[in-house]
Amino acid sequence: MRQMGNLGFAALAMFLLAGCCSMCSLSKRAMQRHGVVIGIPAESIPEYKRLHAETWPGVLHAVDRAHMDNYSIYLGEIAPDRHYLFGYYEYTGRNFDADMARMRKNASMQQWWKLTDPLQEPLPTRQEGEWWSQWQEVFHYAGPAYDKRDVTLRWGSIIGIREESLLAYTQLHAAVWPGVLAALGGVNIRNYSIYLGQVRPGEHLLFSYFEYVGDDFDGDMKRMAADKVTRLWWTYTDPLQTRLPGTPQGAQWKTIEEVFHTD
Repeated sequence: MRQMGNLGFAALAMFLLAGCCSMCSLSKRAMQRHGVVIGIPAESIPEYKRLHAETWPGVLHAVDRAHMDNYSIYLGEIAPDRHYLFGYYEYTGRNFDADMARMRKNASMQQWWKLTDPLQEPLPTRQEGEWWSQWQEVFHYAGPAYDKRDVTLRWGSIIGIREESLLAYTQLHAAVWPGVLAALGGVNIRNYSIYLGQVRPGEHLLFSYFEYVGDDFDGDMKRMAADKVTRLWWTYTDPLQTRLPGTPQGAQWKTIEEVFHTD
């Protein structure tokens, strides 16, 4: 074999590096975060929670085969007797439409949906063909690298947002201040997403999901609330939001209950 000169080695190294970077980019693109929402009547909640506390193995297997990972469903009340389900999951496959189509044909899923679909109420704002409404991710913060096994808490919360405030809110969250992001990382928050959608025409809501990797959640939240940069940030964002009925005194976002989770 003819020996390769320095330029040849350099070119090969650049080629391999470009290949590795391309593979990394493909890997990063493969994971898609989804936030989905649907209504649920109050009288359906006990049965829905019972079913999801004992989810059939065949259903869990179908979800896993569809590459729907880290899947949580939360239950929240945005007004008296107005309840909604908020779902978060990560899609790690290569062909979302094909995976969803295969899951729809799964016998266990079809039987499961015969039980769960009558308990739900699709949003009047849903797109054609949707059951659960797909909401727009308007913010994501991954945070410092961590192992999923280090997650000690998953947190879901909701808040209203004024229609006239949508542009200001999305613009702010397209370029969140570095000091705010640093504060989030410093209090052990990871994989933080905020989703925006309409539950009714003209009625907008934000749904947030994050993971916590610390061992003193209350203490960390107090430290974040005392952070000067974060407090300044809130003077811009809080007036754009509307606190929901039932939100505890002193809280801005309303915590919602996790009723299902699968890794």
